[in-house]
Amino acid sequence: MMLDFEVTELRVVVVGAGGVGKSSLTIRFLTSSFVDEGYNPTIEDSYRRQLVVDSEAVQLEILDTAGQEEYATMADQWYQFGRGFLLVYSVTDRASFEALSGVYGAITAAKLAHHVPAVVVSNKCDLEQLRTVSSAEGQALARSLGAPFVETSALDDVNVDLAFDELVRRVRRAERGAVRRRKEADDTRADPPQPKPKYELKTRRRSQDDVQDGRCCVIM
Repeated sequence: MMLDFEVTELRVVVVGAGGVGKSSLTIRFLTSSFVDEGYNPTIEDSYRRQLVVDSEAVQLEILDTAGQEEYATMADQWYQFGRGFLLVYSVTDRASFEALSGVYGAITAAKLAHHVPAVVVSNKCDLEQLRTVSSAEGQALARSLGAPFVETSALDDVNVDLAFDELVRRVRRAERGAVRRRKEADDTRADPPQPKPKYELKTRRRSQDDVQDGRCCVIM
């Protein structure tokens, strides 16, 4: 299908501990197919997909990262690459959930920002019988990070597209807000407010007596 509007590019990163299903989510989003736990991801994989979110076209470049500790030295490079982040944990792995606050803190530190666009993704919701992290806990974490919360299942294709679409919305909102703030700052610098005079000049109506006694100079 031909798109008759401009396509913007956007880089996002999928982060989280090993085994939470980052690659399964990414491949499900890209191909509508599921890869099982036998899939052996590399240190990082990069993919591209064009889609339309809220009537605006976007070319997503998705970096699917490894979650193993031995690759932690590469994390800063991943964080600098991304403009938005899927923060993924598994409902069956409490340690992966508890690690996400630290991951988000490392992202903001690497980007020298107080806040970055992100979506908290609670994956493997199909394994309800093995759940160790409640939905309420996931929602509380997302609120603390100022991020939306989405429960997904790569296996059953539950909310996978929604998670990526919401991340696109968050990045757009953040970047448009930054552009607006820069414009307002530029406008303020271009037209600074005029300072009030320290002293006010008070005038008094001249009277005929003033003219006659020489206190006012009148030039005819």
